[in-house]
Amino acid sequence: MPRGVVNGIAGEPEMRVRVMNASSGIAVNSGLRAVWVAGWGDARPAAKMTAPVQVSLDARQWTLTDSAGLTAHFDRTATVELSGEEGVVGAVLGETGKPVVGAVGRGANVGLIRPGSPAITDSAMLSISGKRYGGVIRLSGRSEVSARSFDVVEYVALEDYLKGVVPAEMFANWPLAAYQTQAITARSYAIHERQRARAAGERFDVEASVKDQAYLGGGQGSPLITRAVDSTRGIALTWAGQPLRAYYSSTCGGRPSAARDTWPTGAGFDYNLAGPVQGQIRDHACQQATYYRWTVSRSRGELLQRLRAFGQQSGTPLKGLTGLDSIRQAGVGLSGRPNRFLIMQPGGQTFTVTGEELRRAANTEVGKLLPITAATRVHSSDADVTILGNMVTFTGRGFGHGVGMCQWCAKGFADKGESYSAIIQRFYPGAKLERVY
Repeated sequence: MPRGVVNGIAGEPEMRVRVMNASSGIAVNSGLRAVWVAGWGDARPAAKMTAPVQVSLDARQWTLTDSAGLTAHFDRTATVELSGEEGVVGAVLGETGKPVVGAVGRGANVGLIRPGSPAITDSAMLSISGKRYGGVIRLSGRSEVSARSFDVVEYVALEDYLKGVVPAEMFANWPLAAYQTQAITARSYAIHERQRARAAGERFDVEASVKDQAYLGGGQGSPLITRAVDSTRGIALTWAGQPLRAYYSSTCGGRPSAARDTWPTGAGFDYNLAGPVQGQIRDHACQQATYYRWTVSRSRGELLQRLRAFGQQSGTPLKGLTGLDSIRQAGVGLSGRPNRFLIMQPGGQTFTVTGEELRRAANTEVGKLLPITAATRVHSSDADVTILGNMVTFTGRGFGHGVGMCQWCAKGFADKGESYSAIIQRFYPGAKLERVY
């Protein structure tokens, strides 16, 4: 495997994964053995705490209360850290950069996990609000949301992070080559997003959800998934000497989409112009997927409300939509997949939207309407739309945005005996597979 050089990466990088956004409280169900008081470069045990430990924040302080009623308080300017790694000790800094008294650690430790550390063991796991994490957990206040809100961010080595991504993104009992393909694409996406987030000064690199990549936390993968991650350690996709933002989705339906047709391409988004993610015609193998072909019907009035709500939320002209006369394809990409739609309202006024905008708009949640379900969701932008009477029917292909790797195609090609390197090149033609650490 060729050796690649990526700016800012000398060894296995550490990921900052936001596992909870603006939480109002968490429960440390297990793994928290001690509360620590941190000074500048030293730490000493302050009290034993018995799980579960409740953690909350208010306008003045952090509060930790255990099942025996023991309570510990820390100034709200502190960044509280919870760690399950032994031998990791450090100070916790307030907003001024000076050490503050009061930090929380597990196993008598406070601090950040070291990149490249040994594999996380079950004994080093923290269980927080029902999920297990092997990295260091950092809690930081979100006063711009409310005095009680805080983010929960896990600092975890990239390879350990991937062992929680692959089982979240693919089904159990899939072939090794499919898992290896997923590990490489997820690693490439993570490295790209890490660089972007840190250049922008963000407090985390990725969300632990489909906003970036689904993530189950630590210790969730099967032995086969662990093997897939370990056997591809450090291997990522690059393009023009930079990590490729390796998009992927569930089911392409036979017609992949182009990144430039799906997301912005202006200043700061030039990565969406990369050649390997432009949806060229290719073979596919996702016929076994649940949503390879599908049909969904909605009432005309319900769809109108969702389109208008999307317009209001996104600040686009759809907020002024008054009715639905027709929705028709207005353009197609290289693979034949529709990339533009024309929405006509009574009176003849038209609104042009991208395929992805139509999909997102049709699935916008509106408080007074029933929630979107698997049976009512518009699964992709690759659809024909017909309006007859009060009903709007979408007849479509695939599930998801369709850019880059198709997970069900990866499984199909792996079932045929293809290697991960052969599968990868199908989805990202022209990209390089390189070992970047």
